[in-house]
Amino acid sequence: MDFGSVFPFNYLTAIISPKKTFTHRHDMGWWKMMLIWIVLLMLMIVPIPAYYGRQEQVNMDILLPKTAQAIDSTGAQRGLATAFQSKTSRRVVLYRDRQVIIGQNLSKTQAKSRPVSITVQPKYFALLEDKAAFRVPRRTHIPYRSVTQYLNRQWYAQNKSLVTMYFVTLFGGISFVVMLLLWLGLAFLLWLSRFNHASSVRRFKESANLVLNTMGGGAVVACLVGLVHFQFGFSLVILVLWTIIMISIMFWQTRLNDGYVATGRMQTYD
Repeated sequence: MDFGSVFPFNYLTAIISPKKTFTHRHDMGWWKMMLIWIVLLMLMIVPIPAYYGRQEQVNMDILLPKTAQAIDSTGAQRGLATAFQSKTSRRVVLYRDRQVIIGQNLSKTQAKSRPVSITVQPKYFALLEDKAAFRVPRRTHIPYRSVTQYLNRQWYAQNKSLVTMYFVTLFGGISFVVMLLLWLGLAFLLWLSRFNHASSVRRFKESANLVLNTMGGGAVVACLVGLVHFQFGFSLVILVLWTIIMISIMFWQTRLNDGYVATGRMQTYD
């Protein structure tokens, strides 16, 4: 059995060289192409949960921008430092302005009196920003250099899955749009070559299959690089540049002409 002609092995064969990406442009129908495109999208997304799963802290301004801004002030830092050094059960307001209130054992009324509140209890601290509320246990055995770093570490330890899903959704959505535009946009440009009598690409499905072939290697490389050193923007750059370079080399080697690939002579079409 020739595995090179069977899906999905024929796709792996098609991404080996620029010339094969052209000659294998008839291999897949629309459903197979959609399946391959989803697999490539997953390759771009895989490094995201892997990266954030390894992290110990992230900036809280991702989900709590007002809280992150509030605790940067000197007064808030001083109030939080005082709160974390004490485990009293008394109700004490340590810092308050128009936007934020920080204290120990604050009542619900006090906590909701400002858009942002941080309530420090003996065994946990509660963050309230507008309608977003988080309760995080106090784990004093984790070292920290500052109150902000401590909050970031503890908050992230408690909400790692939420933050990971947030970034998977955010970056996954961006990848979806970029990859779809890249695929269909380049396919449309190649499809326009049908007006050239020397081009063998006559149908849009051929050009879509061709572009998908050129994207495969870029998605694999972007995934491997992302697992080692994750930078989402850099991963997209790798995919886009790889695809464009592969199409350029493919055009140089094939001239988009079957006759040129087979015999070295251009074949024309009426």
